[in-house]
Amino acid sequence: MRNIALLGLAISAAGCSSTPAPNYTPVTVAVSFPEIGKDSVVSLGEDMLKQGFYTETDGVETLGENNIKGYKISSGFYPLISEDKDNTYHSFGISRGLDGQGFLISGNDFLGLPLAIPQSIRFSKSKQETCVIVGGLNSPVCDTERNFTRTRKPALSERDFQQTLIYSGRVGGKIKIGYRENSGGYARTAFSNEAEYDLSISDEIAYRGARIKVLEADNLKIRYVVLSNFNAAKR
Repeated sequence: MRNIALLGLAISAAGCSSTPAPNYTPVTVAVSFPEIGKDSVVSLGEDMLKQGFYTETDGVETLGENNIKGYKISSGFYPLISEDKDNTYHSFGISRGLDGQGFLISGNDFLGLPLAIPQSIRFSKSKQETCVIVGGLNSPVCDTERNFTRTRKPALSERDFQQTLIYSGRVGGKIKIGYRENSGGYARTAFSNEAEYDLSISDEIAYRGARIKVLEADNLKIRYVVLSNFNAAKR
């Protein structure tokens, strides 16, 4: 009897599942336009110069709600957190509110009693299988009813940082250029400004290391050439 009990425990443990430790790093994408020395034209309110970097993360997009044996998950984007040979594991929101992120709508058994909060949502690499990973001694709860697609999306990160010059128009012989800094996906109002330049004095303008030669400017558009980008020094 003792051997049978031990065998049953081993079989039960073999069916258990948990989320692997995070082993995925989001992708950092550099932003720098236009090219130095290139003749460029932008309209009023458009970006003249942008430099910095932002973060993109891989994940899975689902198109409809999915009820997986009592666990109801929403449509949306599920960011990747870890993977193994056969599956990828993804985070989820507890409630609606994050930009398009998938979330757990509810988790109740057939009696209406609350189920354990999942560790992650698992998606198979070889088939259209979605599983809820609860962890502990629980086996994954899976189904194949809903298709999903793998994709990559911009994601908010404290590491993100971008500097931008924006064309704000011309009054007489002067042009206005707006400056914006974005960090972590949000505009930093303390680092936003607007400068005015008199083209009768010089056709070159400069701001925080960026230098631009103005070729033409009116209240509709500006034609220019970037001579140098923003300072490379970090904040």
